[in-house]
Amino acid sequence: MIRLYQSGDEAGINALYEKVFGKKRSLAEWQWKFGTFPESATIVVSEEDGQINGHAAFLKLTARKQGNELTLGERVDIMVDPDFQGRGIYKQIVSRMMQECEAEGLDILYGFPAETAKQVFMKVAGGKDLGNVPRFLAVNKPGALLAAKVGKLKKIQAPLDKAFSVSVPKRSTHQLRPLGDRLSVAEMLYGRFENQYPLHAKRSGGYIQRRFLDHPTKDYQVYTLEQNGYAEGYCVLHEETKDNGVTFATIVDLFGPNDEAVIADQLKAIRRHTQADALNCWAVPDSPRYRALKKAGFFHINSPMPFVIKDFTGTGSYDELTDWHLSQSDVDSY
Repeated sequence: MIRLYQSGDEAGINALYEKVFGKKRSLAEWQWKFGTFPESATIVVSEEDGQINGHAAFLKLTARKQGNELTLGERVDIMVDPDFQGRGIYKQIVSRMMQECEAEGLDILYGFPAETAKQVFMKVAGGKDLGNVPRFLAVNKPGALLAAKVGKLKKIQAPLDKAFSVSVPKRSTHQLRPLGDRLSVAEMLYGRFENQYPLHAKRSGGYIQRRFLDHPTKDYQVYTLEQNGYAEGYCVLHEETKDNGVTFATIVDLFGPNDEAVIADQLKAIRRHTQADALNCWAVPDSPRYRALKKAGFFHINSPMPFVIKDFTGTGSYDELTDWHLSQSDVDSY
């Protein structure tokens, strides 16, 4: 039976999630993803003999472009129990999800699916592949990365880091200051600069609170980027130490003037501020951020994330990757 979510399904959904993806997810994390973070969520499940064996969902968010608002849906957690594959369940839940998208008046459904899921989405939902989003890397402490790969180098890690410290920017005109309870400042910054960007998720103070500050397990650091005591942007960082001991900082979000020189200086300030061994960040090709990352000492290392959409507006106005402003914040798992 294909149906919409009912209260109490979350335990079965999480059990399916663990079976399919091999990762545990607490009920608090489920509640954040489908209740706290999005403006609303629509969940389709397949159930047989009281067991949930299929799941597809989208998270509703408001997007803006030049003052105009659109309703987006992020497709998430499309999964079928391995023991029930080959029965057409995937197609059924995706088809029902698409019906719900239209019924709820979605303008665009988007996602970052794996290759196999992408092909199914394209076929069943009539989606369009806009290309892969580039990922950039900057190395602040190369000794740490080398030592993680070659254990014998650990003894000379500190001298290596010192020798290569010249690659870390020494100057920037921006400084990082913890946002704290100044959500109104972030709201003000969004209002100042939103019209400089192509289509993007609306970054209100409420969005920052729900997306980052209310997350039950991840510790996000939110900073304003300031010049002479005045906020000129904000950034969201998340640091994670891998099993090999290397600490990576992800620039989950960065918002301010959509100006190449300004963004480059802000990125340099972030590199100077963090104690992480390396940093990574996304950027849409040919955007000011894409060019600024190169100026700030980042390197384009790969483009691992495909970006697909189903545009219900029929205008064709959002059919190119350059029509979008994307950050890792647009993927709920970052």
